[in-house]
Amino acid sequence: MAAPRIKQMFFQTEGEGFAHEHGEANSAEKVYVYLELENDDVNETGPFGVTFTAGGEIVSGATHQSMSAGSTDEEWFTAGPLAEGQQELTLTLEAEDAAGYAWDEPVVAASLWVTVVPARRSAIPDDSEHSRDWAYVNIIVNADNFLEKPLRGGRFYARITDSEGKTAAHDGDVDEGILAIPGVWAPKRDATLTLYVDALHGDDYLRLEGSGDFAVTGDAVKFRAAQGFQDITVTASDSETAAHKAGVKGSAGIEWKIIKIGAEASSETSESRTTGHSQEWTIRVPKDNLKLTQVQ
Repeated sequence: MAAPRIKQMFFQTEGEGFAHEHGEANSAEKVYVYLELENDDVNETGPFGVTFTAGGEIVSGATHQSMSAGSTDEEWFTAGPLAEGQQELTLTLEAEDAAGYAWDEPVVAASLWVTVVPARRSAIPDDSEHSRDWAYVNIIVNADNFLEKPLRGGRFYARITDSEGKTAAHDGDVDEGILAIPGVWAPKRDATLTLYVDALHGDDYLRLEGSGDFAVTGDAVKFRAAQGFQDITVTASDSETAAHKAGVKGSAGIEWKIIKIGAEASSETSESRTTGHSQEWTIRVPKDNLKLTQVQ
């Protein structure tokens, strides 16, 4: 495989300071697309083209330098302008000399969905609307991961929306399960908080997403957020085989956790656990959703 592999791809809109795999863009002018590429350990890629299209129209293009064997590259590209509404932003990587650099496929493609919202609905309402329908509050979210421990991560992005579709966007750091949005305008009633979080799982980040309705009853709005999970029961003689059968990988307690061995609850956190004979294992694996609930 001399063709580069797309390891990560997401976009960020100007001024938001947060990245999405899929989501809304406040600007129809342009988005910034982040690519993390990696190459195999044997071949050089040679120079290749990077092209973005939306609705069949080319919205940007560039030439990427050759990547040496066993290398990775992280780079931002600009794509746009984009029309309002939902559209698929498609990326293609095309070799300038596919045969000469032994690409196993001449074109590598990936895509993400971008919804460009009208600017007039993306701004916080003006002062007269603030005083009537919106309140100045602190928003605090206490978030737990699928193991019911404080969520660890890098960044979060929050979108507050009222019943008319007016929105206000905020972002910040995740601090040991606490997501704080101090001193912001929020609708007094019929409001929705949509939350995107980059949660740390081992050495990798998992993008979590969830939303919850709320009403302002004081000077603070508080939420509990819980990451979703699934318990899968399989038959195996050791935890590594059980995890493989459950469709997960990695170290127990990071990407998965043993809940039961046979009929007994387990506090096992090591992937080396073995019983010597086959029996049922219940493996808890994380999902990418968040359940948000307002608390008093």
